[in-house]
Amino acid sequence: MRLIGTVKGQKQAHQFYSFLQAEKIACSYETDSHQEARFQFWVIQEHEVETAAHWLEEFQKNPSDPRFDVKEHPIDTQGIAANTSKEGDKKEPLPLRAIRLRGKVRPRMPITRLIILICALLYFWNSYQVDRAKKEKNPHPLTSLMIALSYDMPTAENREELRKKSFSEHRTGDGAVWEGFYRVALGWPEAKEKLDAPLFVQIRQGQVWRLLTPVFLHGSFFHIFFNMLWLGTLGRQVEERTKKWQYIAVTLIIGIVSNTFQYLMSGPLFIGYSGIICGLAGFIWMRQRRSPWEGYPLQKGTIAFLAIFVVAMLLLQLVSFFLVRFQIADFPVNIANTAHSSGAIIGMILGRIPLFSKGASLS
Repeated sequence: MRLIGTVKGQKQAHQFYSFLQAEKIACSYETDSHQEARFQFWVIQEHEVETAAHWLEEFQKNPSDPRFDVKEHPIDTQGIAANTSKEGDKKEPLPLRAIRLRGKVRPRMPITRLIILICALLYFWNSYQVDRAKKEKNPHPLTSLMIALSYDMPTAENREELRKKSFSEHRTGDGAVWEGFYRVALGWPEAKEKLDAPLFVQIRQGQVWRLLTPVFLHGSFFHIFFNMLWLGTLGRQVEERTKKWQYIAVTLIIGIVSNTFQYLMSGPLFIGYSGIICGLAGFIWMRQRRSPWEGYPLQKGTIAFLAIFVVAMLLLQLVSFFLVRFQIADFPVNIANTAHSSGAIIGMILGRIPLFSKGASLS
């Protein structure tokens, strides 16, 4: 649901509302809280916003144009038309009405649903490979799917060897695999030689899909369940309000950048869509601040919850580092905190770029 502009006068507002109804454009209008003589017009479905905005511009130029002389439509008792209640009547908050109206005209969300489907299929495929490896008495298998889709891996000659090793024991015949700055810091100064390990081995050989593909893998049912739940909420909001190329570009940029930072910090073995989820939350938060008329309905409490979660996990990582570094306790934390924080920051940066606003165009 998006604000497209205002019309002066109740008569003209209802005239324009009737015209949009005749054009089968679902809309709502209500008194401007700052100017009672003006009425704000909201369009419910994102794909109709540009058309409605065009007609509003034409109407404002010449309200007496015969094109706008249509039979008046009755006011919808469920709130799709104007809220012209008398002073003192209780007004339904606009965000609540937006949520209710979206329930009637739910968008298709083809990209978001496709991503959820891909993640689900890969999860079941990888789970099958894990179960098969466990039957072969390998308790910590590095499945062929993990090897194919992880951010980076040593050369293909060592893949058979990797399948037999746990996640923390990777070595190649020509030197150590990059394990990340975090492991170097844990073992400093003895571990400083690990800084000489080769970086981006397979990516430099042309396997560029690895820049993104770790986001589609998940380690447990609850991991994928909560990530896809958040994606369904946040991805839907962005996909509703941006063009397809914008949504894809935002997803790719957040995913590639957050994956790269996570790789540099922790090495190649990390998985999950949460870095992009944090990025989408940051993007929405910034769009709400810069362009509130775009109508993102994400509540402040939801954003606060995600922010608190990211900060809490970072603090937990610091505690873990301190305990392990000084050999106080063995308390590893296997959470992609770098992907979360960097994803959120990249999302906020993209939210400030006009190219990713609804009205932006590549031409």
